Amino acid sequence: MVGILLTATEFAFAQVPQDSSFFLLLNSHVSFSHANDLHINRWLARYGYPTESRVPASVNLELAAMPVGSNLLYSIKACTIVSDKNLSSLNLQAGLYYAVIRKRSFLLFAGLGAGYQADIITLNGDMPQDYKVLAAQYRRQLSLRRQGLFVDPSTRVLWYPVSIHQLQIGFDAGLGYDLDFNSRWRLGYYESSSGKYSHFRKIRKPSDQQRVSEFGLSYFAGLSLRLQLR
Repeated sequence: MVGILLTATEFAFAQVPQDSSFFLLLNSHVSFSHANDLHINRWLARYGYPTESRVPASVNLELAAMPVGSNLLYSIKACTIVSDKNLSSLNLQAGLYYAVIRKRSFLLFAGLGAGYQADIITLNGDMPQDYKVLAAQYRRQLSLRRQGLFVDPSTRVLWYPVSIHQLQIGFDAGLGYDLDFNSRWRLGYYESSSGKYSHFRKIRKPSDQQRVSEFGLSYFAGLSLRLQLR
């Protein structure tokens, strides 16, 4: 009897068509964060460098996928700060979001993004005396660099008012909270090998720098393209 039931169950599942189509999303937006490092800002001001913006602006590019029969959105995203002169940054994020509301042209998601970040400050002006000694010793322009991990719980809305066959064009906006777990700033320089800008060479951990984790509200808005692929 059990064998008959198992055979019937397997037959029933075999008759269910498996839809392998999915939505591919390309999102581009500008984001703002209230997470700040007050210690490095005081240090930059002391030596005449522009301080980090109170609410730095970043440009984001995201590629995401969502199976047609699922409420889950999978994403990868790259981000860099564009509002600060001496600070360069790179964030790489993977995200997973669940559609709380899912309509053909409107989706509301809640989820979590997490990833890796790196910040670099180029020291092309005044410096502490021990930094100057090291710059003369190595004959390089010094930089401060830190790395770390971050977590970004957020909610986001995608709205697609325009449809052209399988392509939808719309808007992407969200609200979240940045939790940045940074390493201590390290002093070093970038080595140019064969004319190619390459690896960061660490010299030491400066005694006047600290490890500062940053937390703050974040929000973003931009454009979204959604294409159904079969």
